Amino acid sequence: MRVVREVLVLVGSTVLVFAVLVLLVYNALAGLDVAELVTVVPQFVLGFAGAAIATWALLVTLAAILLRNRGSWWRIGAHVLSAGIAGIVNIPIVVALGDAADAQGGFVGALGLLGSALFVPLAMLATPIVVLLLDRGRATAPPQHTPPSP
Repeated sequence: MRVVREVLVLVGSTVLVFAVLVLLVYNALAGLDVAELVTVVPQFVLGFAGAAIATWALLVTLAAILLRNRGSWWRIGAHVLSAGIAGIVNIPIVVALGDAADAQGGFVGALGLLGSALFVPLAMLATPIVVLLLDRGRATAPPQHTPPSP
């Protein structure tokens, strides 16, 4: 149960904060209307950083499962390393998808790089905060009493 909670809270909170960050950047640079922002932000998050998010979620899940009996810092290190790997993997995937859609490869590649450049530091920053908060909550929880088996 701890593994599921760690993965869902870590990935969910990081994606939510990433979407808010993209919203703020788009609003500051492009000055779009609210209706345009509502459509553009999910397109950017899922389109130009979606491969990074999916790769990171997969790697976080694997690390949380494999390192479930290790300390917090083992999982934090694995999740931070996974964020860097996901950011690197994101760029060629976004370029390949852009080429398949007959988009301008250099422009799409730049947006994929921007998606990775925004996502990776955010994921690296969020990881220790979320993992340590979740482990702190588990450490301070009272032990559960299990009834004796008959």
